[in-house]
Amino acid sequence: MAGSSKEIIDSLIAKFHAISDLCKTFENENGTLKEQLMQREQEMRTLQQQYEELEKKYKNLKLSKTMAGQDVSSTEETKARFARLVREIDKCIALLNE
Repeated sequence: MAGSSKEIIDSLIAKFHAISDLCKTFENENGTLKEQLMQREQEMRTLQQQYEELEKKYKNLKLSKTMAGQDVSSTEETKARFARLVREIDKCIALLNE
């Protein structure tokens, strides 16, 4: 019976080491995945900024083309843009008066 106890203990120790090694492997993989996630989040922020800049440039280009008369079909849109610009200017003036 003493031999079987020794075998059981050795088996448990071997299983413990296997689980410990597996845990270390998962911790390393988790660290790698966290680094990849941080990189992807940074890429996403960069792409979002680029998108916003391009969107702003697009709107400005569209406005300038409309004002130049190249896009005759969007008179309502031009009026709406001018109204929005006037509102923004009014807000700025109100902030300056405070």
